[in-house]
Amino acid sequence: MGFDPRRWRPAPGSRPVTANLDGLLAENAALQQEVRQLRQQLAQLRQPRPQDGGSRVSNGAAPTITPQLVERWGQAMARHSGWSGLRIGPPGGLRGLVEELRAQAWNPALSLEEELNRQQAGLGTELVAALRGPHSRCRWAVRAAFALYGPRASEWLSDEPWRVVAELRRRLDRQEQRRGTRTANHSSTGGPTNGPTNGPSNGPSREPTPKRPPPPPDPRCEALRLLGLEAGASRDMIKRTYRRLAKNHHPDLGGDAEAFLRLDRAYRLLMAG
Repeated sequence: MGFDPRRWRPAPGSRPVTANLDGLLAENAALQQEVRQLRQQLAQLRQPRPQDGGSRVSNGAAPTITPQLVERWGQAMARHSGWSGLRIGPPGGLRGLVEELRAQAWNPALSLEEELNRQQAGLGTELVAALRGPHSRCRWAVRAAFALYGPRASEWLSDEPWRVVAELRRRLDRQEQRRGTRTANHSSTGGPTNGPTNGPSNGPSREPTPKRPPPPPDPRCEALRLLGLEAGASRDMIKRTYRRLAKNHHPDLGGDAEAFLRLDRAYRLLMAG
């Protein structure tokens, strides 16, 4: 049998242990109730919560990427000076860039939406629903951002939309340069000719002047372009950008190992200077 202190009586002539035992027991019960409430509050705080700006994609209960959010992203990107230079295409343009990124950095057998769903459940489906409507520069820029950054595109579009525009503009410029080079090569090799001339020439033949080789690219400039930064970027900005891109390209998170190595070499080069 257990000992019940409420039934205990002191020996005649001895001093009582306490004069308010019932009050102590009631206080102990109240403390236990308060501890249970605190544990419930702690369990609620430990549950994951969505971040502001739509940077976390939901599990399907409520869409995170909405048409309203896409419109806000478009308004933020439109403030960049290079926004008007983003062409939709085709040929080339944002539509060509999406296909180029999908073929190079993603599984070419899957569509962009299928690949996004593979990396994060429901992300591609939400993106399709949010971009439904007529073609516009805003919708294609958002789609190209997800082709470029994957599941972290929401964070980039919400936190640094001007960097997204700068990177898309840089890649479109490179795309135009490649298309121009291919057109020039085709014209020089496959264009129509006037046929051989049998008559005498109008003057002495001249040897073509050899072209000077272009100067080697500056490694630091190339590293900055790889990180999507401009000249004069601070060390803190380089660190923040590298950490963000490293999470996107890390092989353990589904990224490309070669792209991650290029990113790491560029970061080490910039931080060593």
